[in-house]
Amino acid sequence: MVQGDAAAGISLPDHDLSHRLDDGEYHAIHDPQRTALGALQRRARDLGLPVILLFEGWYGSGISLVVNNLNRSLDPRGFSYYPISAPGPLAKEHHFLWRFWMRTPARGRIAIFDRGWYARTILDRMDPRKEERVPDSHIDQILNFERALVDSGVVLIKLFLHISRKEQKQRLKKVKKNPLTMGHLESDMDRFIKYRHYSSLIEDLLSRTSTRCSPWHVIDAGERQYTTVTAFDIILQQLSEAAGRADSGGDAHSGTSTGTSTWAVHHKGKTALETADLSLSLERQEYDSRMGELGRALAECQVRLYQEKIPLILLFEGWDAAGKGGNIMRVTRSLNPRGYLVMPVGPPDRGDLAHHYLWRFFPALPVRGHITIFDRSWYGRVLVERVESLCTSNEWTRAYQEIREFERALADDGAIIRKFWLHIDSEEQLARFREREGDPMKQWKITEEDWRNRSRWDEYQEAVNQMIDLTSTPYAPWTVVEANDKYYSRVKTLQTIVDAVRGC
Repeated sequence: MVQGDAAAGISLPDHDLSHRLDDGEYHAIHDPQRTALGALQRRARDLGLPVILLFEGWYGSGISLVVNNLNRSLDPRGFSYYPISAPGPLAKEHHFLWRFWMRTPARGRIAIFDRGWYARTILDRMDPRKEERVPDSHIDQILNFERALVDSGVVLIKLFLHISRKEQKQRLKKVKKNPLTMGHLESDMDRFIKYRHYSSLIEDLLSRTSTRCSPWHVIDAGERQYTTVTAFDIILQQLSEAAGRADSGGDAHSGTSTGTSTWAVHHKGKTALETADLSLSLERQEYDSRMGELGRALAECQVRLYQEKIPLILLFEGWDAAGKGGNIMRVTRSLNPRGYLVMPVGPPDRGDLAHHYLWRFFPALPVRGHITIFDRSWYGRVLVERVESLCTSNEWTRAYQEIREFERALADDGAIIRKFWLHIDSEEQLARFREREGDPMKQWKITEEDWRNRSRWDEYQEAVNQMIDLTSTPYAPWTVVEANDKYYSRVKTLQTIVDAVRGC
């Protein structure tokens, strides 16, 4: 049963006694399926299609049986298998989707999830006798996650294996009697007792997360051979359709447009950069005094973050030669190096390009109580990648919404996010470029690319204003730092960080 629209709802089916295959029928159907799946795997590899097969279902429903048959049918060099258990210590220190983002497949590869972001992140943490519905915030984050993957080209196939309460009870009794398997499911044996409670909870969860871009496929799993051939049939159909779209150059899920192509025409009032007063400055004596006070305050803030297990994410973007490195150095001087990471972000490499553009940032996200400072960030998608045409218009247009949702998920999980745009005018940038060229100790800082970027100042300025306008939110605000005067710039940056931590 396939549900293509969440509004339609999903009802778990009764077991159909006709869903039974004898050995001859099973092999007549399944042997060609295995051959076809191997061919489709090679086709998906050649087309560069990333594929996720997500299996959820009742305990004892036969997920391992289907997965074992998949493993026997696929080239092991082209897929990864992830048996998802309860989150470990590191996963618990991150947002609940962190470990799944990290495992999303590269283009041309298949990721098989033996349970995933539903059972092991939602249902396992709920008491069905007290909670009738999964919180809307969790549902929204899952839907945003899946849409971002599908919009980027991932073929996401979600299968739920359904069995009756009676069938589950019988299967789990057999598991408990088997000394090779009882240790693996001992803690889950009480699941069948709560079956009726979980049934309504699961129906609601499936209904709210079955969408046109990522529908659920519910399989009557009462008969094991029928379960296998049905799962294979769904996977073959979905992969074949996706390959056909890719062959024809089609894009089934084009994302959500934000109307950004006409932003400059329709934007009213002064932009964020126009409101910045670049004449602001500080004298050296006041600068030294303020930096001393702020340094001590920042050190105290780090201790508080650690004690209260609050992650802090700082993003630095800005014009070339605006002073990002100097500001980051002044921030870190007051911090214990055991509790922070500075992540310099350059152009994506070949491995990065094989994934969703947000993927490469997940390893650097801070655990609870720690700090990550990004020297440039995921905003490259709507800045340099946009201006230099390194991605399509649809990709960078879609990124505004994806970034807002990504940052909202981190903030909802407890993170403090502060984003800085270091702003200088064109004349100040030119002066700093020439100073670097004339100083042997700074010549490494100036490149031909810096001069080329400068020649496109107006295009970058429009992109920056649009970025700030569309992604500055209460939970992840942008701070435009007037940076013509480096003293003023550094003080404002540190003060903003201290105020953010103290105000949380």
